[in-house]
Amino acid sequence: MLFDERRDTFAPGLFSGVSVAITGGGSGIGRHTALRFAQLGAQVSLCGRRRDALDESKALVDAAAAAAGLSTFCLVQTADVKKPDELVAWRDATLEAFGAVDVLVCNAGANFLAPAASISPNGFATVIGTVLLGTWNTVHTWFPHLSERPRSSIVMMAATNGFTASPLMAHSGAGKAGMLNLTQTLAVEWAHAKIRVNAVAPGPVDTEGANARLWSDADARARVERAIPLGRMGTVRDCADAVLFLCSPAASFMTGTVLTTDGGNFLKPLSDFL
Repeated sequence: MLFDERRDTFAPGLFSGVSVAITGGGSGIGRHTALRFAQLGAQVSLCGRRRDALDESKALVDAAAAAAGLSTFCLVQTADVKKPDELVAWRDATLEAFGAVDVLVCNAGANFLAPAASISPNGFATVIGTVLLGTWNTVHTWFPHLSERPRSSIVMMAATNGFTASPLMAHSGAGKAGMLNLTQTLAVEWAHAKIRVNAVAPGPVDTEGANARLWSDADARARVERAIPLGRMGTVRDCADAVLFLCSPAASFMTGTVLTTDGGNFLKPLSDFL
């Protein structure tokens, strides 16, 4: 019998009493990850560069929690992951509100399509600064606190283009490759502090930002979908639920793991052989 996709995999209240901090929480995967944690009882703190987007996320998170009969709390604060002082201010405000944080999700990203020869040094630095340096700034800011929280968890939002060549996205591929290496390195170094460090690696995902920057017309989108063995784009729910799994008790002996969430796109598509 096939599973009913409307049924939730995770037990109600799974994350009750858990506090979660998420970068890039104003849209896309970050926003939906916050929604999913809140639906399962967690309180969440979101940062991002745009206050209006964060306020929209907060309203949606609060509504999702209320619909689930929960009174979980959502805090939002503007912070640019390229600026460590802003991350420190967000961390301090979060800890003042929550007392502690158990889960950190490094989700902030940046990307655009361009041939490598056309990417300016500033454009390359901006993407690397957000994707890789921003991730480092985030985990470095939170490590002192998480090291005092046994069984805490960090999840990196990487991507499958960190595994392979990344044509037209040299900056993104380099940054995501660095995130994957950082995931494994910190999993080893920070295991003594009982911090688990894992990553989710999506392939093409249907988000407002990606739709505008990466496959903005119907033909481009159709070509991407044809290259995915399961025949569709990923959704923000696919990615968010992968994060939930890695933070759940079911993954308590997993660290340094990269959970590929791409419908088989990373594998050689059948169309390449026909």
